[in-house]
Amino acid sequence: MFHRRISRAGAPVAALVAVLALGACGSGDGGGGGGGAEDAGPAGGASTAESLRIGIMSEEGNLTPHTYATGFPGLNLTMLSYDSLMQVDENGQPQPWLAETVEGSADGLTYTLSLADGVSWHDGEPLTAEDVVFSVDYYKAGPPGRFATAMGNVTQAVAQDESTVVLTLATPDPSFEIRVLADVPVLAEHIWSGIADPDVAPFDESTNVGSGPYRLVESDPGVSYSFEANPEYFRGEPKVDELVVVQFADEAGATAALRSGEIDTMMRSISPEQIDVLRGTGTLDVVEAPEYTTTLLVFNTAVAPFDQAEFRRAVGLAVDRQRLVDDVFLGAAVVGNAGWVHPDSPWYDESVETVHDPEQAAGLLDDLGLTDSDSDGIRELDGAPLSFELLVASNNALRMRLAELIGEQLGEVGIGVEVSSVEMQTLDDAVWPGYDVTQGRNYDLAMWGWSAASQADIGQMASLVATDPALGNLNVTGYSDPETDALAAQLDTELDPAAREGVADQLQQRIAEEAPFVSLLHPNGAYGYNPSVFGDWVSITGTGPMTKLSFIPDDGQP
Repeated sequence: MFHRRISRAGAPVAALVAVLALGACGSGDGGGGGGGAEDAGPAGGASTAESLRIGIMSEEGNLTPHTYATGFPGLNLTMLSYDSLMQVDENGQPQPWLAETVEGSADGLTYTLSLADGVSWHDGEPLTAEDVVFSVDYYKAGPPGRFATAMGNVTQAVAQDESTVVLTLATPDPSFEIRVLADVPVLAEHIWSGIADPDVAPFDESTNVGSGPYRLVESDPGVSYSFEANPEYFRGEPKVDELVVVQFADEAGATAALRSGEIDTMMRSISPEQIDVLRGTGTLDVVEAPEYTTTLLVFNTAVAPFDQAEFRRAVGLAVDRQRLVDDVFLGAAVVGNAGWVHPDSPWYDESVETVHDPEQAAGLLDDLGLTDSDSDGIRELDGAPLSFELLVASNNALRMRLAELIGEQLGEVGIGVEVSSVEMQTLDDAVWPGYDVTQGRNYDLAMWGWSAASQADIGQMASLVATDPALGNLNVTGYSDPETDALAAQLDTELDPAAREGVADQLQQRIAEEAPFVSLLHPNGAYGYNPSVFGDWVSITGTGPMTKLSFIPDDGQP
């Protein structure tokens, strides 16, 4: 039985287990970190600031809900200007936000939302139930994308009055609150009704009108963005008057800028070796703690021999995850789980074993008939060397080092690897073209990552492995298996928490057995900042401090 009613004033009456929804991301850094654990070092600093300069390392487009470039930090930047109906709190639980109350029906098919009073758009127009209805319909009718997918299960949105919306779902969705209500930005009808095609429409500061704590006032994609505080924000006037976001080519440039005072913080976690360096300056500090982002080795399962589970398992057995953590991340990461789920997650199945066994890997390769007939150290497939290109983003030094070490480890069992450093967009185009799995893929092996949302919402595990692109919208490996599909469908619709936990366990075991990808590790978040400028960070469990919550007054927190 499913029934849930929550209001801004209180906790859920009957809560679903959910942890976080902040945006999936691909080849980039995989999102924020730092939340959900006690800081490993001192943190804190000024609680207000006139201006805060933030470094990023990737092109993030025009920062509208249709034109931001990646899940992190693009969506986090976009959500400085926009709001969703619910918002995850420090513990990663979805709480009312634009909606004052959220009530789910017993069958999980109807949600009634009462909007908060006094919410207005940046241009002063009131935000009403009609804006919510318009947003649902606009996303559903719009081009394929993250939010079109999210709204795919909503069959009807009706405004009962100016402040009440009723959403009807086609099928029960136990992740609806965290995946949709706490994730999808609400659009201003009076702005977006004049934008027929958001993919090609010209966007500037005058059309980028949201309801969030900041308004984008200057935008030069690829160079910088400037936000100014919204003094009329319904959650209270923001703590920082101006946010200036500056793009750098790589972490080295951004870190140098942080040390010189050109910027005050970074939206990407610093390299482990930089933690003590920055703290040793005497002027900088670091917010440090585990995060739920995931670093993966992904396969194109549509091509041989990656279409065989035995071969994929052999690759997983050959990779020494602990060595990756120790040698590349200097221990500042959590070893990846063969069943995908983060070991700190409440959904983690302890029965799933993650094994490093090169001898067993070699045996599986022998059984597949992949032998080294000419004794050159590389096995053969159909008479040709068993060698593959491993793509990795050139702006991610840590993943470059991981790729090189993985290449060495696979070489020890007779699999040749050539590491290719490519631009992030080139990698995205090969693995996840147009962020749409129906467009196929063009790679053998790649270093990849997903942000905290894919771990925090257990339903996203189905998205990684389901054959149907409507459900498997994150299935960048092209993996397809009927038994896995059945478990994924169950996970996506099961409302009973205990039953859903059992399905999640089975799917973890299936992923460990089938190895559609190799979960390598989960980096610990480490964010450098200048405490004399600003340090009043609010971290969300598993995703860290680089969200709007850090800039909202304490009495406005969810």
